[in-house]
Order: sequence, then structure tokens, then C-alpha cells
Amino acid sequence: MASEVNEIAAQASENIRDNNDGITGKIPSTPEGMALAYGSLIIMAILPIFFGSYRAVRHHKEQQQQCKQSGEQPDTMSCKEAAIFPFISSFTLVGLYILYKVFTKELVNQVLAGYFFFLGILALCHLTSPLISSLVPAAIPKTQYHILFTRGEGDKANHIINYKFNLHDIVCLICCSLVGAWYLLKKHWIANNLFGIAFAINGVELLHVNNVVTGCILLCGLLFYDAFWVFGTDVMVTVAKSFEVPINDNAHYAFVQSRTTGSVIFSTCLFGHSTAFGVS
Repeated sequence: MASEVNEIAAQASENIRDNNDGITGKIPSTPEGMALAYGSLIIMAILPIFFGSYRAVRHHKEQQQQCKQSGEQPDTMSCKEAAIFPFISSFTLVGLYILYKVFTKELVNQVLAGYFFFLGILALCHLTSPLISSLVPAAIPKTQYHILFTRGEGDKANHIINYKFNLHDIVCLICCSLVGAWYLLKKHWIANNLFGIAFAINGVELLHVNNVVTGCILLCGLLFYDAFWVFGTDVMVTVAKSFEVPINDNAHYAFVQSRTTGSVIFSTCLFGHSTAFGVS
């Protein structure tokens, strides 16, 4: 009698475990999958810093040459701007938090997806333009075009749009638009990572600090910003769980199981952290 009761209790415990596993849907990870996922995260966190820093040096030299010709000072982040940056980020974060509380998550994400769709295409074009241009057949000439939109006349003219491009840039725009459409329609993690890496590399390349002190102020300010909003409130966690835009790096950490069961589990790293360290 006692053995039958124990057998029934064991069976009941097993059924409860199976039901809980079915509810959570969590697939047990393996050492191989964990190593693959976190190795990918480390590589994709370092790559934007390396390539962004390399491109930043070249961009800084080009900017210096242009400033010598025009006589203008290059755009750099000052200590005051670095100190204000965490407060601007806080206002933006709280604004998003309020939007998610007032409106539905689906509506806010649709608007943000459209916004980041255009930003992602432009960021990816700026990043891949040299590569795609080298792959374009020689039959397509580099015909130059110039879009100029000014306000005022003569010496008082203010250039609102002053952009030069060629046919190779148009080909690059079409290719990046296909990636953007893939992201917008499927929200695939590869398209997400391509946009995220493009944002991070462009951020490291184009944001310049004028000295080491400014970089330290920026890094310390963002450290307190992260610590306060993550551990002090639920604002950061709520927005991060609701935010469906390409600002983070997603990688499989249950790769072996996902191949056999069709399920996908992700490990995430924000590209903004790579950008902050690269700029600083």
C-alpha cells in the first residue's frame, strides 16, 4: 500500500513538472549553446568599438581638412554636453515609459519600428557604401548627383540640404532597403543585429569628445543613469521588455535545441553600451 502511494505521488510530481515546463516553454540550454551565444555577444560588442574607432580616426582627418578649407570648428562633444547627456536620456526614457502606459504596446512599437526603419537604412548605407560600391559592376557608372536646398540668397544663404551622391549610392540604398523591409516584416534577429551594429559603429565614428575629461564625464554619467533607472525604479525594465527596435544584439543561447525543436531563445546585449565605451 505504501509503495503504491509513493508511486502515485512520484507520478503526480512528474506531471506537475511537465505541466510547468509546458507553461513556461523554457528549453534547457547546453554548454555548447551557451558558449556560442555568449561568444557571439562578446564579438558583436567588441566589433562596433574596433571598426567604429578605426572609422572615427579617418572621419576626424577628413573633418579637419574640411575645417581648414571652410574655417569652421569641428563638431565635438563638450564637458557641458556630456554632463547634460544622461539627463536628456532620462527624459527620453521616462517619455517612452509614459507612452507605454498610456497607449498600447503594439501601437507604440509600430510607430517606433517605422522610425527606426528609415534610420536603420541610412545607418546601414553609411556603413556598407564602400563595400557595396566596390562590388557594383563597372557597367554602372558613378554619375554624380547633387541635392541642394537653401534658405536665403548670396552670403546669407543657409544650406538646409546639401548632399552629393552617385549611382552606386543608389544601389547601396536599394540593398539596404531590402534589409529594412526584412526587418520590418519579419523582425528577424539577423536584420535586428545588422541595424544595431550599424547604429553602434556610426555612433562611435561620428560622436567625438574634445578631451579625456569629457569622455570620463560621459561614461560616469551614463553609469549612474543605468544604475538609477535599472535598480531604483521599474522604468528601464518596463521599457526594455516592451521596446522592439534594433538597439540590442540578440543571439541564440539554446542553439542545439532550436535546431531540433524549432524554438528560439535569445540572449541580449544593448548596443548602446558598446557605443558609450567606444566614444569614451
